[in-house]
Amino acid sequence: MKAKQITSIAAVALMAASMGAPAVSAEESTTDYGGITLTLMNSKPEIQNALEKVTSEWGAEHNVTFDVYKTDAPQDTLAQKYASGDAPVISICDPGNVTEMGEEKFLDLSNEKWVADGGDTLGTKVNGVLYGFPVCVEAAGMVYNKTAIEDILGREFVADDYATPEKFEELLKELRAGGMENPIILNQEIWSLGGHLLGNLYVFQDGTADGTYKFVKDTQEGVPVKDNAMFQNLITDLDMFIEYNINKKDPLAADYDMNAAYLAEGDAAFWVNGSWVWPDMQEYVDDSTDFGIMPIPKTDESMQNKIYAFASKDIAIDKEMATEEQQKAALEFLDWLVYSEEGQDAMVNQFGFVVAFTNNPNAPVNPINENLKTYIDSGNTVNNAPYSGPTDGNAVMGPHMQAYVVGQENVDDLAKDIEDYWSTRNPK
Repeated sequence: MKAKQITSIAAVALMAASMGAPAVSAEESTTDYGGITLTLMNSKPEIQNALEKVTSEWGAEHNVTFDVYKTDAPQDTLAQKYASGDAPVISICDPGNVTEMGEEKFLDLSNEKWVADGGDTLGTKVNGVLYGFPVCVEAAGMVYNKTAIEDILGREFVADDYATPEKFEELLKELRAGGMENPIILNQEIWSLGGHLLGNLYVFQDGTADGTYKFVKDTQEGVPVKDNAMFQNLITDLDMFIEYNINKKDPLAADYDMNAAYLAEGDAAFWVNGSWVWPDMQEYVDDSTDFGIMPIPKTDESMQNKIYAFASKDIAIDKEMATEEQQKAALEFLDWLVYSEEGQDAMVNQFGFVVAFTNNPNAPVNPINENLKTYIDSGNTVNNAPYSGPTDGNAVMGPHMQAYVVGQENVDDLAKDIEDYWSTRNPK
């Protein structure tokens, strides 16, 4: 999980409003780029097919060939590509990548038209300069199968009723007694355990950047992580997830696609994940089934029923190796995504995003994003931007979280791992 340079999460509530510049048809202004190629690194693999289709169609209109390749390790891929002199012209990457590389490698986007329609608020900046085009708004928490839960409970499921660890465990016991032996789906990937799940420790200190920075500073000054209330909360939740994990027999063999099927088909009730999962679930979904997303349970009353929502991916444009013509085409493609009817449709209806731009008139199309928008509209979100942690957080802490899940590390070990991590690092 990478935090964003966002001034206020309240601004996200504007994203479905159609208040900005009107959409224009792609036919109104078409530039011929003479057959140039734009390489595009995609770190959102779940949109790969849709992205290939959209870029192919835009490229055909503008005499541009797109070479779209996917990665689940944007930091490593960018480092390798720049080292080999083959940097992508366009990168869909993590905000932390932009924070780390923006000044040296990426094009200044501060003067682009879309900056006024959400880009300034939600894009990633370095020293006040905008280098990241905010691609989508997402949320980390627990995705749930409402229909499967209600079929067992025999009553309506209201997520807000299970905001505490105690209430949530009562629900898990009730589901187990009703025949769903293991209602929780826990991923094994380091980005999921070491990023999104462990990230709750930082985000929910008090829901602000100041709270996160204070926790890090306290840790560096010797305050025991084990005594931290949110760390204790996270361990309580994690222990529940481990006990009721549908993958508990071999947690590190959990298969992501199978996890999607488990939730979609009602074999389990809750998937510890985020709003980005719909494309992975969609092929397994019965149209009569209802889904939603909710926060993990909290002990701090002020943080209960609030979900972490953030602009989770940026588009950056290379300034070091890309030609001026490639940069111009890339910028026009971004304008098209924001302002054309076709681009607006692609962002919402083909990529499945909750968009960051206030002028897009399209409502979220899948039930998880629809549910996420209710949190946004009601103000029940937190975002600890502009806090940004080191980019190696997932890679270093993910294996420790995996070790805890399989019982190779205990609470003391995990607390010390966090203390050791911050003993040699500082947040940005």
